[in-house]
Amino acid sequence: MLFDILALVSLLFVIVLLKRLVGIFPSLTSCMARWKENVNLQHSLKTRTDRDLLAASMCIPFVLTAFRFRMYCPDFMLGFGEDARLGLTFGIFAAYIALRVACRYIFRFHKTPTAIFETATESVRTYFIPLTLLMMAIGGILSLTDVPISHIRTAMFWVSGAIYIVFLIRKTQIFHSSCSFFVSFLYLCALEILPTGVLIASAVIF
Repeated sequence: MLFDILALVSLLFVIVLLKRLVGIFPSLTSCMARWKENVNLQHSLKTRTDRDLLAASMCIPFVLTAFRFRMYCPDFMLGFGEDARLGLTFGIFAAYIALRVACRYIFRFHKTPTAIFETATESVRTYFIPLTLLMMAIGGILSLTDVPISHIRTAMFWVSGAIYIVFLIRKTQIFHSSCSFFVSFLYLCALEILPTGVLIASAVIF
C-alpha cells in the first residue's frame, strides 16, 4: 500500500517537472560527455535550479526502484514486512546522503576555489537524474517482457556502475582543473569512495 502511494506521488512530481526535464536534458547529456559542461551548468542559475529540483524529485522513484528490484536487501531486512523494509530503505538512503554531506564539510581543503568545489560536489545531482531515469526504464521494459528480477537487477547494477564511473571521471577532472592530481584523488576517496564503500559494506556485512 505504501509503495503504491509513493509511486503515485513520485509520478505526479515527474509530471509537474516534465517540462523542466525536457529543457535540461541536453545539458545533462553534455555534462556526461565533457567535464567543462558541468562548470557551465553550475554557473547558470536557472539550469542549476532546474537540476536540483529534478534531482530531489528523483529520490522517491530511485528508492522505489531499488526496493522493487531488491538492489539493496541485506539479511537483517528480510524479517520485516514490506512497508517496514521500504521505510528502512528510505532511511538508509537518507543516511547515505547525510554521510555524503558530512564528508563534504569534513574533507574540505580551503585552498580549493569555492566555485570548483561546489561544482564538483554538486555534480552528483547531474548524474543522479539520468541514472534514475535509466533504472526506471530498464525495470519497466524488462518487467513487461517477463525477465526474471535477478536479471533485471544485474542490468541495473551494470548501468549504475557505468554511470558512476563516468561521474567519478568527470568529478576528478573538475577538481584537477584547479588542484593537483594527488589532491583530486584524495577528494575522490574522501567524498565518493568512503561513503559509497560504507553503503556497500552495510549490504554485505549485515
